[in-house]
Amino acid sequence: MSTALHDDLTANPQTAVIYARADGVISFWNAGAENLFGHSVAGAIGQRLDLIVPEEYRAMHWAGFDRTIGSSWRGSGEWGPVEGLHKNGSRVAVEVFLTPLHGDTPGVTGVMAFFRVPLP
Repeated sequence: MSTALHDDLTANPQTAVIYARADGVISFWNAGAENLFGHSVAGAIGQRLDLIVPEEYRAMHWAGFDRTIGSSWRGSGEWGPVEGLHKNGSRVAVEVFLTPLHGDTPGVTGVMAFFRVPLP
């Protein structure tokens, strides 16, 4: 990724961009994610996605995430509504678009998620 693109994604306050590796650990978190979910970059990087997934949805989330890793999944077809977890414990109504990333292997090696506040 070019430095300019990385800087633009990192600084974008409007859209939350989060990347999770195959182990479910966050390795990219931008300013939009800080705004939407309340965690700083330093507080989010290296944490598992449970940071933003409400407890009652975690089993379902991890079952889907684990099915995705190593698969040939091609990503979301459209934005979908989900409920996220803010640092203060409140729920955040968001829309998410997911796209897989592939490394040198044919299967998914991580997932990039784009979150936005639902349109009125």
